[in-house]
Amino acid sequence: MRNDRLKPIPREFYSASTGVLFAHCIECDKNLLDGDTEYLIEKAVKNYPGYDAQDTIFDYAICLSCAHQMHSKMSAESLNKIQDYFNENIDFAHKQQLMEQGQAEMMTQTCMIKGTPRDGSSEFQLYAHCKGNQLVMGNPPYMISGEAMEEIIELLSESTKDELGGFFNKHFSPDPDLFENPTPKRLILV
Repeated sequence: MRNDRLKPIPREFYSASTGVLFAHCIECDKNLLDGDTEYLIEKAVKNYPGYDAQDTIFDYAICLSCAHQMHSKMSAESLNKIQDYFNENIDFAHKQQLMEQGQAEMMTQTCMIKGTPRDGSSEFQLYAHCKGNQLVMGNPPYMISGEAMEEIIELLSESTKDELGGFFNKHFSPDPDLFENPTPKRLILV
């Protein structure tokens, strides 16, 4: 089985506000569904313990070109610390095993860093690499728990936090009830 195969994008990666596939890059408005455009989807979700309910805090799609521009604005120190954190905390052998067994979708059910199940996380973020209306399974979708996101935020320089906060403020006007404070703790392009 090839790791770079494509699969239809599951509904969990559709826009929460429209219920359909993301059609345009949040940053440059490029058409994402033309078949050749690669892009990333990020979705932050809040669970309500004790209830079978959740809210999407934010979701968006960004073309790889704009995502690379965002990464280039992050400090080298932050990028190095994030890379080291992932290298130290992700079980890449397990990830590869899931891919080889055709179970890559399991990486969206538990935090790829902490192993925490989705329903055991008060917040989590989902990520997907897409091309047109397909998932790129060579880099399968994954989930990161709020606990892991908190650790990642601590690694960021102030300039990187400012950059991510500026991106968030430019594109989203969140419900204040969903945020304890207006820091960009839920926005990381990984």
